[in-house]
Parts: sequence; C-alpha cells; structure tokens
Amino acid sequence: MELISPLLRTDFREFCVSYFVLRQIDDIFTMAGVRKGKPAFDRPLTGQRRVLVEEYYASLRWDNEADASKFLKTVSYALAQSYLQEPEKTFLKQILDRDGFTVDGIDIFRRSNPPRTTDVQVSQNALAELRKELLGLERLEPKQRGFEFERFLNHLFERFGLAPKGSFRLVGEQIDGSFELDSHVYLVEAKWHALQMDQRQLLAFRGQVESKSAWTRGLFVSNSGFTKDGLEAFAHGRATNIIGMSGQDLYFVLEGRISLREVIRRKARYAAERGEFYVSVFDLLNE
Repeated sequence: MELISPLLRTDFREFCVSYFVLRQIDDIFTMAGVRKGKPAFDRPLTGQRRVLVEEYYASLRWDNEADASKFLKTVSYALAQSYLQEPEKTFLKQILDRDGFTVDGIDIFRRSNPPRTTDVQVSQNALAELRKELLGLERLEPKQRGFEFERFLNHLFERFGLAPKGSFRLVGEQIDGSFELDSHVYLVEAKWHALQMDQRQLLAFRGQVESKSAWTRGLFVSNSGFTKDGLEAFAHGRATNIIGMSGQDLYFVLEGRISLREVIRRKARYAAERGEFYVSVFDLLNE
C-alpha cells in the first residue's frame, strides 16, 4: 500500500514548479536525504523543475515507511523557506490535511500517530544548582570559561533528559556536543564571548550541521546573544536547520519559567513557520 498518495505527490511537485527555482528544489530534497533516480515517464514532462522533482521521486519507494518519511521531511523543509508567503504555506498544509497529515511546527505526522509531548520535570533545587554553576563561570579565566560552559550545558541537557554527548572532534573541526529530543539529533555549538555572534559564525555552524546528515539539526548557544545584522542577513539565506539560544534564554529556563525541552520545541516550530534562526524566550512567553 502506498503511504503517500499520487495526488499529494503531484500537488507537491507542481507547488515546487510554481514557487521554487532549481537550486531550491535541490536543497529541500537533499536536506531530507533524497537522492536522484531515473524516472520512467509514461509521457514526456515539460520544464526543468518538473523533471527535477520527478528525478528525486524516482529514488523513493512509496510503500516504504523510511522513504515516505523522507518525502514528508522534504515538504517540511519547503514549509520552512522564509520567502514563502502565508497563502503558499497554507496551501501546503491543506493538501497535507486532505491526505491525513498534520503540521506541527517543523514536523509533519499522521493524525493517527501524533508526536510525543512528554516532558521531564526538574526540581527547583536542581535548577538552583544549575544557576549557581552558570553564575560561577563569570569568575573563571576566558580559556577555562569556554570549556566549563560546555560542561554546564551537558549538565543542563542531562537534567532535562536529552541524552547529551560531550564534545567530540572530527577531522578539521570541533563539535561541542550533541543531544536528542523527540527522535531528532541536535549538534551543539557553545560560545561564551563578550561580543555577540554574527552571520559568519552562524553560516559556519550551519555548514557543519549540513555536512553530517540530512536529518541532523543544530543548537547554537551564545551567552552574549546574536547581532541584529547577523540575524537579518542569515534569515535571507537558505532554509535554516539550526536554532539559537542566548544567555538570557537560559536564565528563563533556570528560573523555572519554561522547560528547556519546550523551549527547543517552540524555537524549532518558529524556525519552521517563519524561516528564522532565533526568537527569544521572552518573546515566546509573550506571544
């Protein structure tokens, strides 16, 4: 039995033809882990974009759960494109709804199989210990502070049940750690600097995340936050697969105002709906 209907496939193909250029079509499919195949056309297709979509479709088995998931990830990356207007995003949601799918932030799921919404409760005493640990970083030397900031984040992730993994080194690059939430793996970049992070650092981290696998996401934690110009420039590029967190965001979590798991979910949803890398926890709480 086919898990993705021919009508949904055709509608999405024509959506790509109408709103994306060739490079953007390549981006959303390759980010979802879809490779090109050799389509067998019943009749000749017109247009490079239409043919390109069918080449990606040709590598997918529509009765295979893993391939169906790749298709849905492709649609989710399409939804995350910042240059799409609300009417176009609404159309995508409508054709998904027609076929029994629901959009929840960056995720698309069958209505019979909703996403996990469980959370982990962290005591006020544990949060107080984490606050003390974070405040203690101010007294350290700059070189030591960066290393201890990574350790603090691992402690934070552990408390919230995110199965963190400490820093690890690949050839030519350093990854500060990783964690898992709702079956999604996030790579972590941790920066404790006096200056805010700009577009250059964001682009470098996005490149690291993209080079690992199509389903990997990233969390960039900058104690000093991010420059306004950097955020605006980054938002006008390709679809974002990373989200950001500032020191102020951390304090909202450590004060018990909101769960870390909920922060990450809501930031990911914001990125999916608006194509923007960063939204403050203050704004999320006051939406």
